[in-house]
This record gives sequence, structure tokens and C-alpha cells, in this order.
Amino acid sequence: MHLVAFFSFLFAAAIGLTMAVRHFRGQDSGKALGLAHGLFALSGIALLAVGLWQLDAGVGWWMVASFGVVAAGGAYLFSRQVQDEPWPGFVIVAHGGLAIATIVVLGLWLADPPEEPSENEVPGAQVETQVP
Repeated sequence: MHLVAFFSFLFAAAIGLTMAVRHFRGQDSGKALGLAHGLFALSGIALLAVGLWQLDAGVGWWMVASFGVVAAGGAYLFSRQVQDEPWPGFVIVAHGGLAIATIVVLGLWLADPPEEPSENEVPGAQVETQVP
């Protein structure tokens, strides 16, 4: 599930890069690209969160929180787009920069993810060992 989330974020990043380039060239990116970008990004957040629910992965929840901050910036930019107001360039750069940094962390995390608990283990539960 985490790999699907990763690719969803990559699609969102590709669309976001297209939108940013169009913005800085003075072209309109259209609301359809904004909706597609948001759909892929929010799908990635949901898939990542559901996948992490099954694991005891502390850094994973930091990625969800980081993507939440990115989503807040995206919601701000989309609200300006809906109202036909210009996007502040620094918000675009901050939104994209944090998103890219978090996607890189997710990719590195996926390269060596935590092990999934066995069927008998409860996620987050500590196992006590007895020493003779």
C-alpha cells in the first residue's frame, strides 16, 4: 500500500511541477489540473495513513503530518485559484519544496521499511521477555 501511495505522490508531483512551470511562465494551468493534483495527493495521504495503521512506524506518521502541512498550502493555493486570484510565488515554492522533501523521505523509508507485525502481534504492543 505504501508503494501505491508513493506513486500517487509522484503523479501529484508531476502535475504540480507542470502547474508551477505554467504559473511562472504567466500561463493559466486550469482548475482541472488543480483538481487532479489534489486528488492524487490526498489519495496518497489516505493510502499512506491506512498502510501505517498496520505498522508501528514512528517516522511514517511524521510523513503524514508533513503531507498534511503540504495539503494545507495546497488548499490555500486552490482557494485562490477558484477565486481567480494570483498565487503567491513563495507559497508555491514552499508547498512544492516541502512536498518534494517529504516524498524523498518516503522513498528512503520505503527502501528499508519497518517489518509488518505477524498475525499474533498487536501493532504498537511491546513484548516482554523473561530472563532466567
